[in-house]
Amino acid sequence: MSAAAAGSKERWAWAVGSSVAAVGLIVLAFGLVRLPVAKPVPAAKRPAIGVSSSSKDEAALLDPSPLFLPTKWNAAQKDIAWPEPGGAFQNYPVTPKWSFSRTDPKLDQLLPPPVATPATMAEALAVNTPGALALGFARTDAQVSPLPLRGAAVAIVSTRTGRRALSAQAMAQVQKLATDARPPSERPWQPFEFLAAVDPAGLVGPLVIVEPRSGVEEVDRYFQDYLVRTIRVGERLAPGFYRISVGP
Repeated sequence: MSAAAAGSKERWAWAVGSSVAAVGLIVLAFGLVRLPVAKPVPAAKRPAIGVSSSSKDEAALLDPSPLFLPTKWNAAQKDIAWPEPGGAFQNYPVTPKWSFSRTDPKLDQLLPPPVATPATMAEALAVNTPGALALGFARTDAQVSPLPLRGAAVAIVSTRTGRRALSAQAMAQVQKLATDARPPSERPWQPFEFLAAVDPAGLVGPLVIVEPRSGVEEVDRYFQDYLVRTIRVGERLAPGFYRISVGP
C-alpha cells in the first residue's frame, strides 16, 4: 500500500471519529436539557343563565301585550268586608241625633243661618253686583297739581308752510302775555282763529276773524285788540300771512 493511500484512510478515520463524537455530544446535550412540560389550562366557568324575581317583574312591566287584558297588575280581586245590617253609618264622624226636645230643639246649631229675602226686585239684583271692575286698575297715588289759571292759549303758524312762525323763546313770551289776558265776558267760549297779513312796516289792516267765531262777541273783539296792542304780533312776525289760533 502506498503512503498516499495510507494518509487518505487516516483522514477518513479522523473525519468519521469526529462526526461520531459530535453526534454523541449533541445527544448528551439534549438528554441533559429538559423542556418545560405544558400544563393544561382549566376551562373557564360559564355563568349560569337564569331569571331572577326582579327580572320577572321588569319583564312583566315591559310586556308588549295589550294592557286591556286582565293581569295581576291591573285587575285584582280584593275582599271587601261589607258592614253588618244596620251598621252602614257606624264609621260616620258625626253622631246622629235621633230625638229633639219639644221645648228647645236647638235647630240653629244644625241648620245654616237664615238668609234675608230681598223685598224688591232692585234689591235682589243688587246682591251679586260685581261692582267697579276697573276700580284702581293702572292707577297710582300720584299727586296731580291743578293747572294754573290762564286767560288764553295762542298758537301762530305760517299759512304757507304750516309751521310755527316764532321761535320757542319768542313763543314762550307770547304765551306768558296770553295767560294774563282777561276776557270781559264770563260766558264759556270756544276756540277761534284770526288771519294776519304782515309786511315790513307791520300789520296790514286789522286781524280778520275766521268763521266759526268764539260764540261771544265781546271775546272776539277783546282778543282782536289784545293781540295787536299787548302781544304785538305785527312787530314779532316777519312779512307774510299767518293763522293765529286762540283758545280758552
